[in-house]
Amino acid sequence: MNSKEELFLTQYNDVPEVRSQFTLPKKVLIHDVTIREVMQSPRLCLRPEEKIRVAKALDKLGVYSIENGAYMTPTEKEVTTELVKMHKKGEIKAKIVPLAHWVEKDIDIALETGADRVLMSANGNPVTLEENDGVSPDEAVKRLTRISSYAKKNGLYFTAQIYDTYRMPLDYMERVFKSLVYEGGTDSIALSDTFANVLPWTAAWMVRKVKSWVPNTRIEHHGHNDFGMSTAMMIGAITGGAEVVHTSINNIGERVGNAATEEVAMVLELLMHIDTGIDLTQIYPTAELVSRLTKLPISPNKAVIGENVFLQGSGMIAWHQFRWEKMGKPWYNMPFAPQTIGKDEMEVILGVGCGKGIVEHELEKMGIPATKEQMGKIADKVKEEAYICKWSLSKIQFRQILTEVLGKEALLKAAVEKAEAGK
Repeated sequence: MNSKEELFLTQYNDVPEVRSQFTLPKKVLIHDVTIREVMQSPRLCLRPEEKIRVAKALDKLGVYSIENGAYMTPTEKEVTTELVKMHKKGEIKAKIVPLAHWVEKDIDIALETGADRVLMSANGNPVTLEENDGVSPDEAVKRLTRISSYAKKNGLYFTAQIYDTYRMPLDYMERVFKSLVYEGGTDSIALSDTFANVLPWTAAWMVRKVKSWVPNTRIEHHGHNDFGMSTAMMIGAITGGAEVVHTSINNIGERVGNAATEEVAMVLELLMHIDTGIDLTQIYPTAELVSRLTKLPISPNKAVIGENVFLQGSGMIAWHQFRWEKMGKPWYNMPFAPQTIGKDEMEVILGVGCGKGIVEHELEKMGIPATKEQMGKIADKVKEEAYICKWSLSKIQFRQILTEVLGKEALLKAAVEKAEAGK
């Protein structure tokens, strides 16, 4: 079951009274920063060949563009150059975007990779600029504008990502963005919630504000997850009219990470009905690949891709699940179907929430008959063992309980009958 139309989701997200509050774009482009941000993530790294492999997966996923830090090292420049070649050959559809700082040398490196675009990341907060970088606010505006002009003069599509956007004074922010666009020729402005301070409705308000200053300029949004709001922040920015969001697979990024590509795409596609170009069935394979290569396990309770999304161990919930399955609508008891993200079927576990319904389901699969009373005893023993283990039971543990309650002969008989039936 892969069709989005078949999922059983709330209808209230589409109520005109709700949607009329927003300035929604028809399409949102996903600018994926995984292979760049991974190098700034604590204790994480990807080798060049691994970055190429992840880029291929991201392209198959359907992201609009892929960012890499070409300026960081000669190796990163080589990786970016190879990705640009692959894009030009048609091996990768996603646009390749080298990251640069606000110096001409980094723009030159981007040009040397063969890229047709560049993203400049530069500080916009006058307090930290002056006190930490020794650059005056006036000099910063001139320098930012100069770099934009330099990139445009060399034929590059130029995105200005001004980090620490949300701690900039509003009048200075307006001055910076207008100078970048109207004097420097900047194509796209990326707002950046560098320290994850921003509430979703603040992001929406800010995007609208910036659009009022530079109305014909594409607005992008970048942000981090320190307060656990990165996905909500991106959705907020989109409700304000942002056309591009910067995200990473599995929340990978500086400190605790960036907004997750998989979360933002699922919200946009399933709950907001906004096209992202993402093939949702590639979400889990991509997330699993990145997890393996970075050696960063996916948390079981991670939204969208965590193992627990499709694990059920509560007797009543599982009982409802089995009934929906018999009616041919298993996803009615889930947030979404596992196949939506390219994952296998839902799994039922034998844990502290085990009920007779779960036991009956497991016995049916094993071809073992039992009375209601026996099922009740089995469920009670499963719960007792799960309490002691503080975990779900393995198949071996479950069989031991079945042997205690039903007897070894019943299990052997069922095994023989199942084997004969399979001949």
